[in-house]
Amino acid sequence: PGPSSSGQAGLPSTIPSASYWLQPSDVSQRLDDYRSTPDLPQSADTVIVGSGITGAFAAWFLLEQTGRTKVVVGSGAGAGSGAGKEEEENSNGGILMLEARRQPCSGATGRNGGHCQPYVYSASTPSIAEFELATYQFLKAFVEEQGIAGVVDWRTLRVVHAYLTEEVWEGAKALVEKLPEGLRDQVDLVDDEIRKGKEGGETLRDLRVPRAKGAVVQKHAASLWPWKLVVWVLERLLERFPVRNGSMGGEGFNLQTNTPVLGLEKLGDGRWTVITSRGNIRANRVLLAMNGYTSNLLPEMKDLIVPVRSQVASLRPPKDAASGKVAELDYSYAFVSEEKFPRDEYLMQRPLPGGELIYGGARSHAENKAVGVWQDDEVERGVATYLRQNLAPYPLDLTLDKSDSTPTDTPKEGNETTELEATHQWTGIMGFSRDSSPWVGRVPESLGGGENLYMCAGYTGHGMPQAALAARMIVEEITGKPFADDGLKLPQEMVLTEERVRWVR
Repeated sequence: PGPSSSGQAGLPSTIPSASYWLQPSDVSQRLDDYRSTPDLPQSADTVIVGSGITGAFAAWFLLEQTGRTKVVVGSGAGAGSGAGKEEEENSNGGILMLEARRQPCSGATGRNGGHCQPYVYSASTPSIAEFELATYQFLKAFVEEQGIAGVVDWRTLRVVHAYLTEEVWEGAKALVEKLPEGLRDQVDLVDDEIRKGKEGGETLRDLRVPRAKGAVVQKHAASLWPWKLVVWVLERLLERFPVRNGSMGGEGFNLQTNTPVLGLEKLGDGRWTVITSRGNIRANRVLLAMNGYTSNLLPEMKDLIVPVRSQVASLRPPKDAASGKVAELDYSYAFVSEEKFPRDEYLMQRPLPGGELIYGGARSHAENKAVGVWQDDEVERGVATYLRQNLAPYPLDLTLDKSDSTPTDTPKEGNETTELEATHQWTGIMGFSRDSSPWVGRVPESLGGGENLYMCAGYTGHGMPQAALAARMIVEEITGKPFADDGLKLPQEMVLTEERVRWVR
């Protein structure tokens, strides 16, 4: 499969490649092919298209803000007092979430690299950097407050951006030096020259990238199992806000898998008809949380959010010959270079004893850099081979003692790296924004929208530190009320306006 001739995304593949994150489990057995009601409701207050991190947190914020009382009354979740009038005032009218595939969160969130790292020095503007830091801090606090850090494998750590060629290292240093004071202390620079004047500081060898030209170390990052985070949110919503009067729309949170949306029709009264493979639904409002598939329902956006296929592998780390142990990494990583085939790869490690290395990127080895490709049902052989063969010992030292020696496996003649065994190799579809910033807001008529149609998409492969609070921002726009009195605002660069569309084009 290749890019469509029109540039418009199709529907998600029905048999996608097998992601490490989507392995069979007790949770997947509960949620695969899940439908809150046997039949689709005829109407809903809010329809959310997509069940990834954006859709899940949009539902969370919407129900937390507008549905606390009415949905909980009589559901066994603790109704509180004063149900009568308060129940009417706080009605949410029902949220219907539609997922095209059989498994919730089987799109980009279930297929990424397992990182949550805000861009601090490489963000397009300081306001976006601050928003990403706020999103990271929100997610960190969320998993701690909900007591699910162990459930979702959340690990707070630092991230090393290793620059492998001189040109990109000089560029990275220049970006760091331009940071405003509040952001400059979020990152450290490490190279041999900087080390000389900084007694006791980390070295490139300490960071396991001894042959890099230099490294930027960001202080705030995390690794996690993203799918587990999202499905935990979905399961809590299903428990706390059960559906009542489901066939007529009713109240509560209604999740419907295996229900691709085929089209949208605007009604004269401000409502929308959502056309699905199983029938139509009348909705008071619709939120599109489809990321790389947005143009499937909004063809006018096919030049603003372009589907791009990414590829990831789960690799077994080399074992030490004497002890049989594998190295435990203290950081997550990105590797960057400007060469014949530019490097832009990312890596995190799963917990020991397995310690699988989740390694992705290498789009420069894909046909046309996989731009315009919306099918995630196949793995490109050249990219897969590259990921297996181009990690250790260069650029990453995977020895127990950080000696930078060749791992146990003997590399092929003429190749200084070792081929690692892959447990899983998979692809996922990102939504690349034409100006690199997400599109968050009401969809204007010029893009096929109008009153009560909203979207939140276009993360350009960087949704984990953006999507959750972007979802909160779109909920605040929908409801017209702030979720919390913390002063959080959506960066202007992310706001969907016709003026921005014209400027970008």
